[in-house]
Amino acid sequence: MTGNERTHPGQTVYFDELAELFERFAADTDCIYRGWVERTIPPRGRRAVDLGCGSGRFINVLASRYEDVLAVDIAAREIEMAKATHSHPNVTYQVRSLLDVDPGRDGVFDLVFSVNTIHHLRAHDQVLPHIKSLLAPRGHAVLIDIVDPGQWTSRDWHIEEAFRDALDSYRNRSRDHNAAADVLRLRLHPAWLDHVTTNIPLSRPLFHSAYRAVFPGGQFTFDLNYVVAAVHWQAP
Repeated sequence: MTGNERTHPGQTVYFDELAELFERFAADTDCIYRGWVERTIPPRGRRAVDLGCGSGRFINVLASRYEDVLAVDIAAREIEMAKATHSHPNVTYQVRSLLDVDPGRDGVFDLVFSVNTIHHLRAHDQVLPHIKSLLAPRGHAVLIDIVDPGQWTSRDWHIEEAFRDALDSYRNRSRDHNAAADVLRLRLHPAWLDHVTTNIPLSRPLFHSAYRAVFPGGQFTFDLNYVVAAVHWQAP
């Protein structure tokens, strides 16, 4: 999860409180996303927007391929961290909700990019058409989000997943005991558990149907991770 929304104020506190720990978690899980993101984002363009940029883990990719990048997140601490570690002359960071990015005020973009943010808003019927409205003709939407494998509302399931994920970190991702411990610290934190059990993502079938309705003909990817789905769509 790299960003959050404007309709649930408690989310801002959550992401500010856990910002540093989540940044380390994001670095540990980067291998899940990085290859697909770098292959899918077009190699060059004029304007891009990162909706829910978090601490800026994908900003370097966008800044190297687009002349002008707008990066927004509602968590002020995340934006501070992004500015400190991923500063580029062609990137503008702003503390804003993705729904506050408006084509009338901000113009349209050749790339609309978002990772693990959309489900936080709990309003796909509003958010997905809004994202589509931000696209320039022939613009690209590159969207990744969390999906529910079926037990997302269960706190016990998330606790079990914390240990499974830490083991996966230690054996397959970081191979580092400190990184694996950080996975546990984050995923067992009471604020994290409160957050994930109240922000319920779509199931894979519902993700496919909701996104297909707004982005017909989009290219879907469901093999990044069992709780991750992605779509790439180019506007006509």
